[in-house]
Formats: sequence, C-alpha cells, structure tokens
Amino acid sequence: MDVARLRQLTERLQARARPPLPADLIELHIAGSRVGDVQPEVARFVASRIDGFVLKDGVLTIADDTLDIGARTLLLAEAAVRLRAAGFITGWRDESLFVGRPPVATVERAACRPLGITTTAVHLNAYSGANTLLVARRAAHKQIDPGLWDNLVGGMVSAGESLHQALAREALEEAGLHLDRVELQCGRWFQMRRPVAEGLQSEIIHVYDALLPDDVSLRNQDGEVDAIERRTLDEVIEAIENDEFTLESALVTLESVTRRARIDTVGEFFRLDYETSSIHAI
Repeated sequence: MDVARLRQLTERLQARARPPLPADLIELHIAGSRVGDVQPEVARFVASRIDGFVLKDGVLTIADDTLDIGARTLLLAEAAVRLRAAGFITGWRDESLFVGRPPVATVERAACRPLGITTTAVHLNAYSGANTLLVARRAAHKQIDPGLWDNLVGGMVSAGESLHQALAREALEEAGLHLDRVELQCGRWFQMRRPVAEGLQSEIIHVYDALLPDDVSLRNQDGEVDAIERRTLDEVIEAIENDEFTLESALVTLESVTRRARIDTVGEFFRLDYETSSIHAI
C-alpha cells in the first residue's frame, strides 16, 4: 500500500475534521464545566426565551449552580423544544445523550449540534480477510449524509450506555451482527470539531476492528442502511479519495489501516489515551 498516499489522504481529512472555528462562538457552561459552543443567534435565543439561562461576557450558562442533574436536564429539554419550534432544530431523535464528562445533564440528541455539545460515538471496521472490508451505504432518507458509505457499524453512545454496549446495539441494529460471536480489537480514538449546517459537530469517535468469518450473514434491521458490500482495501481507499464515504467513516477506516500497517501519522489526531476531565480532549 502506498504509504505517502495514505499519509496525504489522512492529513487532508484531518484538516477537514478540525478546521478553524468561527471566532464568535459562545461557550456553553453548565455546573462550572464548558460543555458546548453555540452560535450567537442560538445563544441569544436561549437566554431570552428560557428562564434559568444567562448570557453574559460571551458565555451562555445555567445561572443556578445548585441545580442537580435532573433540573439541568429539564432546562435543556425546554431549550431543545423551543429551538425545534423556532426552526433551529429540524429533526428529533427521542434519544438522550450525556452532557459533559463526567455527566452534568442529559439532552435530546437533535439538540447537540445546535448547542455544540460534544457527543461520543463508536465505529466498527469489519474485515473479511486481511484486505477486504464490509461497508454499509447510508439510507437515502437519512437526514445527514444520505447515500454515502459508512463503516459496517457506527453510532452514538446513548446516556447510560458503555462504549461496548453502544457498539453491540448498533451492530445488531445496522447489520444483524452479534458482537458476542466475534473478537474485537480496540483501536484509537479521535475528535472532530467542525461547523456544520446544524451548528457545531463536536464528536469523540472510538474505533474498533473485527475479523468476520467469510460465511457471516448480515442484514440491516433498522432501515438506516440501503446496502452492505464487501470491498477490497484499495477500493475503499479510492472511494474515500472520491468523497464517497462520510468524513467520520473515512477517518475511522484510515485509523485502522494506518495502525495495522504501522504507518506513522502526523500529530496526535489519533490517540490511545482517553482524557476524562474535559470534553475537549485536544
């Protein structure tokens, strides 16, 4: 495999995953911790519409530091509902995600990008032999990146789930794959922080690999995948170069390929240690 080609591709995608951010983003603080970065229009809306939020000195915060996790969650729920009614949120998942590490609240998943709240995700590179990957095409009705290609398994870690529990759930839903029947290898993790149409995508992604038997039977269960295909690594790399994969999945694939080939990558984008004291691990 062309090492220079892989390094160049990895560096290009890393730059897309962490570009310079707008200078006018408003920090979101809850319980003394910075948990998000909000566009000024959204910050002003939340502060002016919801009692309990204050916008002062460039920081949006919940004013009462004595509130417990349940009360903070209720305030964020109200913010999510009002943001949806005002058109700042266009979808709704009915899925709660943790806010902060350690958690200071939970929030509706669809509100995370408008509020710039860091989410956690897990992805699985599914190998079929040393040089073949099983990949999945996102359903055409998906709100984000419809029709692009993904790793076989990928999804958010919901509130109350461990990384492994989330990966096992997603594997069953997206591919009908029972993880207790395969051997997992834990890879590195990385963080994406980039402006997107919904606000700010701030996401920590944990990478896993698995070698699946040739006769494994895979079938999507939740309607979010249109096709599952076997492709050689060369075919996948070419498709990534042609922007046929989501940015997250492309980087997850490159993390695995460079790690397995012992190819050094520039900087500390892919990391082994997992810092738990701050949401911004870079």
